[in-house]
Amino acid sequence: MPSSSAPHVLIAGAGLGGLTLAQALRKQGISFEIFERDRSERERRPGWVIGLHHMLDDLKESIPDDLPPISSLNNLFPLTKYQPEAVYYDIAKPNQPKIGVRGDESEWVVRAARHRIVKWLETHIKVQYNKQIVNIEETENKVKIYFQDGTSAEGDILVGAEGARSATRKHILKDKDPVRPPPMAVIHGFATLHGEELDEQLRLGHSLYMVDMSSTNGSPMMFLVTLVEVYPDGESGRIGWALIWPDERATKEDFWVYNATGQEQYDFVVEKTKNLPAKYLTTLKRSDPETTVPVLRLYTLVMDSLPTGRITLLGDAAHAMTPFRGEGGFHALSDALNLARAIGKIDKDDIENIKEVFDPYQVQMLERGREAAKLSEEAFSRKREVGGTEFYMAWGRPMRPLPDEDYA
Repeated sequence: MPSSSAPHVLIAGAGLGGLTLAQALRKQGISFEIFERDRSERERRPGWVIGLHHMLDDLKESIPDDLPPISSLNNLFPLTKYQPEAVYYDIAKPNQPKIGVRGDESEWVVRAARHRIVKWLETHIKVQYNKQIVNIEETENKVKIYFQDGTSAEGDILVGAEGARSATRKHILKDKDPVRPPPMAVIHGFATLHGEELDEQLRLGHSLYMVDMSSTNGSPMMFLVTLVEVYPDGESGRIGWALIWPDERATKEDFWVYNATGQEQYDFVVEKTKNLPAKYLTTLKRSDPETTVPVLRLYTLVMDSLPTGRITLLGDAAHAMTPFRGEGGFHALSDALNLARAIGKIDKDDIENIKEVFDPYQVQMLERGREAAKLSEEAFSRKREVGGTEFYMAWGRPMRPLPDEDYA
């Protein structure tokens, strides 16, 4: 049981990090409220897919036992012949063996759609929706947040977990916000594949594969194809694709992609990928350019330090990064687990104790986030050679030649 000095925690943001924190606090018996600016659960667009890996044991130990097993989130299920796998192809080297990272029966990595992880983390958690923060007040003993709907909430600790556009961060930094768009451009889309077409894509990369187009484009450019989820019938699934390239113009609000129609974006991708082998283009060709897909806005945020007090941050609110190494969700969950342990040590009535406990959490969190954001932004900025010391990573492991598999 928590002591009488345990805090009441306000969590702004019901994404991966905020919900993980809520579950870890629930296990400790620490009271909390969690708020989300979206109007309802149905409005949420929690992104693509992430790999849960190095923090898995910590996650299992830190959340209550009444959640379904993490393995149930595996986006390859109900298929059992594949393990999670990320693969690299270079079209200039068509005979190169499969290069990548592959999971195994130990389940050291679980690849899952973000929306499924969010739903899983919402188990037994009451999220208060339509709660957009408009003001934050601090006293020596409390934090009070005011919402656009006229309501308010008061607690001992406020955690900003509301992503790159965090109102909590802006309050802490007094509107001197260092978040910025990186010089990277993305056009993406989705399609549903069936039967042999789905199986072909999974054989190319069970979870995802990236095609290095630098040799034909004349500058760094990647075409990414990723499994979002296999549907319960095991015969069909949702696949995403993305064209990614460095572009200084993407830092401007008038960048053409942000205002282009779906057809204009699709036509651009078709033109850039016209020299790719047909097997890599199935998902693109099955996509409907008229289907509305929200433009993927990218942000990078690095900070050297944060003031310590009754307000702190986690995830993209503290260290936003591009998705090109697939690590944003990983770091948000790691932050949440570390912060939950820190909150379990504080005396809500002793501000000096709070500062002493939060300071090492923030130092470590910001340092880890800065490095991850830097590496993520650089991921596709230049050509990399297989076997080189700076070659691509997946799920925290270096990509290497993979052994052949029998898919029967």
